[in-house]
Amino acid sequence: MFVGESLKNIRILFGYSQKSLAELVGLEERDIWQYENGYKTPNFNTVNFLKAVFHVKSNYFYSEDIVSDKKPLVDVSYISFRFYDD
Repeated sequence: MFVGESLKNIRILFGYSQKSLAELVGLEERDIWQYENGYKTPNFNTVNFLKAVFHVKSNYFYSEDIVSDKKPLVDVSYISFRFYDD
C-alpha cells in the first residue's frame, strides 16, 4: 500500500511544494495532496516518475519512512533551557 507520509517527507526534504512537484510530474496539486493524505494512490507510471525525481527505489513509497516514526529521538527530560534577562 502506498504510504503518503513517505512522499510528503521526501518532497519536503528536496524542497518541493505540492504545487511545484505536481508541475514537475505533470499532475494537479490536489493529486499530490491526495497521495500524501491517503485519499488516492498513484498509478505505476507516476510512482516510476517520483522514484526518478527523488532517486529512490519504488519500495520507498510502500514502506514507513524513518522520519514518520513518531517516537522522539531524544528524551525530553534531558532538555533544559536558560533564559538570561539583561
